[in-house]
Amino acid sequence: MGTSEIIKKLAKRMYDNVSENEIRQCTEFCNNLVDICTEALVNNEKIIWKGFLSMEVIERAARKGRHPQTNEIVTFPPVKSVNCRISKAIKDAVNGK
Repeated sequence: MGTSEIIKKLAKRMYDNVSENEIRQCTEFCNNLVDICTEALVNNEKIIWKGFLSMEVIERAARKGRHPQTNEIVTFPPVKSVNCRISKAIKDAVNGK
């Protein structure tokens, strides 16, 4: 399911209509939600959306690896990554529990 499909379903549930105005409002809502979450993660804040998901930025340590063509040992620098965990309720629903 793509972004446009999600926005249309959101407009249908919120407004019981899928006109251009409702789609525009839902698109604006979704874009603002993405911006808020992105800003929070950039500021190293943890996002907890109870019953849906939690996200946080983690820093992975530097590591060594082997270049496959030259067999040279290469050191990869530490990187930041987003860790996202889905709620147990959603996992149970997907697994039919």
